[in-house]
Order: sequence, then C-alpha cells, then structure tokens
Amino acid sequence: MEEKKHTQIVVEENNEHGFDSYRVPGIVTASNGDLLLTYEGRKDGGNSRTLFLRRYRMIDETIEPIGERVTMVSPKDDELIHNPLLIAATEGKLYFFWCQDYKRLFLKESDDNGASFGPKRELTSLIDGFRKEWPVTLWAIAPGHGISKKDGTLILPLWLSRGENAHLPACFACLSSQDQGKTWRCSSVVPAENGVGDPTESSVAERSDGTLLATMRHEIPGVRRRAFCESKKEIEGEYTIHWGEPWLNQELPDPICGGALLSLPDGKMAFVNCAYGDEPALKRQKQGESVRWSLDARQKLTIRLSKDDGVTWNDGLMIAEEGGASDLAGKNVIACFYEEGWQDGNCIFNQRLSLAVIPLALI
Repeated sequence: MEEKKHTQIVVEENNEHGFDSYRVPGIVTASNGDLLLTYEGRKDGGNSRTLFLRRYRMIDETIEPIGERVTMVSPKDDELIHNPLLIAATEGKLYFFWCQDYKRLFLKESDDNGASFGPKRELTSLIDGFRKEWPVTLWAIAPGHGISKKDGTLILPLWLSRGENAHLPACFACLSSQDQGKTWRCSSVVPAENGVGDPTESSVAERSDGTLLATMRHEIPGVRRRAFCESKKEIEGEYTIHWGEPWLNQELPDPICGGALLSLPDGKMAFVNCAYGDEPALKRQKQGESVRWSLDARQKLTIRLSKDDGVTWNDGLMIAEEGGASDLAGKNVIACFYEEGWQDGNCIFNQRLSLAVIPLALI
C-alpha cells in the first residue's frame, strides 16, 4: 500500500510532564469546529491515572494547539479512574464521561464547547438495566468517542463483563438518551456468537438511514478479523436500541485492538484500526500454544473509507507502522488521534500519543 503525505504532530510523549505513559485516545469535533482530545496519563505501572483534555484547531489542513492541557479528573487515594469519553452535540454542548474501578460511571456537561464544565453526576445505577440480560460484575464505557445522532439522540457505547477471567466473558451494549442526557435507556446486548468472541471496546456510527453500525474489539482463538453489528430499524414508539447478531468482516484484519468508526456526509464512513491479521500468533495457537498475540501485532494503523454506509471499504491509507488504539473525528479533513511507537518492541505498550490530519481525498 502506497503511503501518502499527511500532517502529523506528537501530542504527548512518554516520561514527559510527570507521567510514565499516555494512553486511551479519544477525539471529537466540537460544534465550533475545535478538535477536543481526551486521554489518560499513567503512573506507577498504570495503577494511578489522570484524565486530560486538549484542544486543537485545524487551519488549512494544519494543526494548532489552543491553550494548555486541562486536567479533567485526578485520582483520590487508590481510585482507578479510566476510559475518558466525549460526546459532541450541537450548540456548544459536550458530554464528558469516565469510569472508576470498572464499576462506577460519571458525567460532566459543558454548554460552551468545553471551555467550562458543570459538576459531576454519577450514572452508575443505569448499569442495573442490563442485568436482566447479562450478569454484570465489571464494565466500562468504550474508549474513543460517543455520538449525537442527527435527531439528537446520544449514544454511549460500553462493554459488560461477568468477570470470570479479568474482563471476560464480555458483551457489547450501549446507553442512549433522547433528552440531552437527562435520562438514559439500555440497549439489548451483543454477546459472543457467529465467530465473534467476547466483544468489548467498541465504536458506533450513524448510517444515512438513521440505524447504527458498531465495530468491536473481540478475541477468540484462531480469528483475527474485525467484528461488527448493526442496530435494527426503530419501531414507532419504541425507543430502545435493539442490536442484531454480530459478524466478522473477512476483508478487514484486526490483531485484537481498539478501532473507530466515523460517520461522514452522503453515506460515507471512515474506519481506523491496526490492519494486521497476526498470522504468526494464529499459527502458534494451532500448534497448541496459549498465546494471545505477537509482540508486533498492532502494526499498520490504517484509515479506510466506505461509500456505502460501511458495507464495503477501500484499501485506505496507512498512517503509522507501529500503532495501537485510535479514534477519528472530522468531515472533509479527517483527524486521527492514536497510540504510536512500541516500547522495547512490544506493541502492547506505546511510546506516545500522536495526532494526524488527512484530507479525505487522500484516503
């Protein structure tokens, strides 16, 4: 695949500004056009985390920082705070979510494109609505971003775990709100089936007909293909989101890593992930070894374009040889916020967070 030119900057480098590493990138476009980035700063082997917000502006396909990074949430005592996520809506509205200890959910809201935020509000009790379908013990919102649909419905993707083996077994689901975040509804859940194993970290985009397409990290021995599912069309008067069965896209390799979807005008959609099938790990699994991935599995971070609401995808543009988790924002110019570089050849630990800006015509 031919590499094409694009603009790229480093947002955070490991071991700078008081933190050992920076991870879990998320990005949205605010209603004023600013790019807002969320991520974790980690210390003490990841046991102490601080959540940050940065603002950038795209000017003629270049990127300029606006102000300094803002500390959104700091840990108290031995709290583990994690998985920051933004939803950008109209008229300056922003929703900043985060989790604590894989068992609590919080929200802060902004009415001025993130210049200021109101007090935090706990939403943990919402998870009880999933328990009739799934015996939840651990859970988290998906890294990256949520969405505000064209009709104003807010969508917050998340994963739910029974906690029998760390974060597994797991399923995918979402929360939705039709009253600007005042009240929320639980969707149906998407468990492991059809060759999709334990769907977790996910990203959701709206199709041109108003239905939703979700892509999910998942893991099952012998499979390295990207997982998707779609919502069923709404029934008049029925506001609960019902997901169909998941499937694997055999044309899209994936090495068990977070990726992202982005809705674009006219039925277009963008998708980013580490586009590598990790055949060496699959071969070792077939030989009976217990191995999840190769040390170089998260390679070839690639952005692809669909012109049919995510049914088919082009070959896309590779923006980093050594990648990791990633997220997308933008419209005619695409911004990708991603983990880049590997520590000591191990792709599970990144060296920095980078931001790339790519004209849509190049993808």
